[in-house]
Amino acid sequence: MKWAVWNGRSLMFNIFISFLGIIVLFSVFNALSVHLFNKGVQKEIIQYNRLMLKNTAERYQTHFERIKTLLFDTYTDEKIVAFNRQLQVKGESDIEYWKASEMLKELRSEAYNPMFYLNNLIVYFDSHSFIVEKEGTVEADMFFSRFYVSPDYPFAYWKEQFGRTGNYKLHPQKTFTVSTLNSSASHELIPFSFRMPSSNYQVIALLDARMLQEAFYGTEDNRQFMILQKDGSLLYRSSTELSAANIPAFENGSGYGLSRGYYYFVEKDTEGNLTYVTAVPYANIASRVRNASLTLLLVFAVSIVIGLLASLYFSRKINRPVKQMVTSILQRDPVELRSPIREFDLIHRNIHELMREKEAVHKELLDKRSLLTSFGYINKLKSITSDINEWKDIAVMDESFFIVLFQLHFKLQPVADSEMKTERMAYYIQEYISLVLSERLPSSHTFQIENNQILSLIRSKEIPEALDETLTRLKTILDRDKAYFLVTIAISPVYDRSAQFNDAYREVLEMAQQARPMDESQVIRERRSVPAQLVFTVPQEQELYANLQAGNRQLFCVAFMERMLDQMDKKEASIQQLRQLAEGVIARVAKILEPYGADADSSLQRRQSALMQECCTLEQFKQFYGQLFHAAAAVIQTKKEEQDPTVSFVMDYVENKFADDASLDLLADKLNLSSAYLSVYIKEKTGANFSEHINAVRIRKAKELLSATDLSVQEISARIGYRNVTSFIRMFKKMTGIPPGEFRKNRVIESEKPDREP
Repeated sequence: MKWAVWNGRSLMFNIFISFLGIIVLFSVFNALSVHLFNKGVQKEIIQYNRLMLKNTAERYQTHFERIKTLLFDTYTDEKIVAFNRQLQVKGESDIEYWKASEMLKELRSEAYNPMFYLNNLIVYFDSHSFIVEKEGTVEADMFFSRFYVSPDYPFAYWKEQFGRTGNYKLHPQKTFTVSTLNSSASHELIPFSFRMPSSNYQVIALLDARMLQEAFYGTEDNRQFMILQKDGSLLYRSSTELSAANIPAFENGSGYGLSRGYYYFVEKDTEGNLTYVTAVPYANIASRVRNASLTLLLVFAVSIVIGLLASLYFSRKINRPVKQMVTSILQRDPVELRSPIREFDLIHRNIHELMREKEAVHKELLDKRSLLTSFGYINKLKSITSDINEWKDIAVMDESFFIVLFQLHFKLQPVADSEMKTERMAYYIQEYISLVLSERLPSSHTFQIENNQILSLIRSKEIPEALDETLTRLKTILDRDKAYFLVTIAISPVYDRSAQFNDAYREVLEMAQQARPMDESQVIRERRSVPAQLVFTVPQEQELYANLQAGNRQLFCVAFMERMLDQMDKKEASIQQLRQLAEGVIARVAKILEPYGADADSSLQRRQSALMQECCTLEQFKQFYGQLFHAAAAVIQTKKEEQDPTVSFVMDYVENKFADDASLDLLADKLNLSSAYLSVYIKEKTGANFSEHINAVRIRKAKELLSATDLSVQEISARIGYRNVTSFIRMFKKMTGIPPGEFRKNRVIESEKPDREP
């Protein structure tokens, strides 16, 4: 009797078999996963090593580019150039060696900068065989024979470098014995030198090879790392176990290969000058695969055992109270069950009563459902101009339905000319839509929700084909009056219950917001993927508002915004997205007008925001931006005409004489004022001093030349009034955040973007 539960029709048996089937299913899945894992994990490890090497190559390449910049900046430093001139033109007794101390500060700052991973930074002057490094000055022969000693890089080697033709040169890693006053230690260093042809001096950066490897590659003992130069020679290797000769040939450009117990991974930099190689022992990868497989098998076995025990326990726990409950129902003698599951006992004692109550409550709900639900929807849908009896029928309906929203967009100018009020137009449109829909779809009900919203509810399990024909007919007729208004028609999915009416209404509202800026009525049957909001780049935004703030370039602003609108239209942006963009532009224009008085920005912002909300076609948005920029430029131009004559003269002088040797003293003489008084006056009236104004004009002109011409940075520097290209680069980076070369590169990329966009 004890084993009766194992009868094939018993609840206990069926529950246990169900649990067992789930266990078997998951067991097969896990076994297949382990099998696939054994095949795929090795590929994943290989892919990981390739990705890691690629990241390492990118980091090394970026760092070498950073060191190139450091070498060039150090080489062109004014103090170093001046000191080199002394060494070349003056006699030994006339050379001011004390000026070398001025170079030491900058050399120490760069040499001890942790981001460069430098052991030392050296400036080697050929004449007088003189070296300046982070610890001080020393003769070149003594430096390379006592302080930085390497048999591969003696003094004669560096002397020969003055005869090479190239500018930059990476020298292979070698061991240097570095001696100081208190200690001596060996370091693995990679020299990186720079000199111009026929130059008297060169700059040498001694890179700490071990620190570079720890920072960019890691320090795992079982991996070997090498860097090869373009000619195949070694630039660096982490150990002496492997050499360049051990690297196998790779088939079909796979980037990795197995040879002599090692997996070799190869990655070249983007310029093809350096090749980075990782050698990982095959035993290491095999060990990882084996350990992972054993772990998965162990977890798999433990899971099966736990699953079997849990299945047996829960099957018995569920079967016992259910069996007692069934027995009690059959005997019509409800008694308290001996089960830790209180809900089973509750169901057992009240099942018949609950069934009777369910029937009574269901009948009462159907008979006495109030109109409160309807009034809730009315509150959501605002004012409905229809017979309340029709709404009562909808509220108590118990069948599938869908709704159609007619969103009206009135065009203010034509309506004003026609002497027809929008409220009256909306009423006539609603009456006509109701008439057309009721003829083809008798189950439809049409309501006016707001002045610009009309809603039709149609009771049906499926959207009928007659609706498409009706809406096509409505669209054709409504488009005849598109000079006065446009209509966006959104059709919701089918819903099962009247309680979902609010969800259906929200759905069609969101669909209507995806309407395109087109000069015709639109029918939206389903949601579409809306493109990401198109925004200005930082340079575009600065240029746009700089031209607007000038007060005399509104035509540029309008043309720029028309291009932006055309780009958004190609990407199928919605009216809602165009309005969001317009709100941002209005806010920024109002911010620009703040200095010209509180009324200027607040009144313009309110007026333009109201006009923007009425835009529903691309042409209307273009006209809106034209009006906005014209109004803003008019305010700015009016304010400019009221400016102080002295300040106007100064601004005009700066704008036209920025390329000359302009100075505050010269300007003060022209105005018969003292330079000190004029400086304070300009600062007080404009908020910036004279030098800030002239630098701003020069950098603005430089950006125009960088964008529109192929002139070199040095030529542009001379054209805009900088006599020293280094000063120009420093000022350009200070005011824009990036060097001139990078600014030109960004402009080229931005100019090519529209051609590549779909």
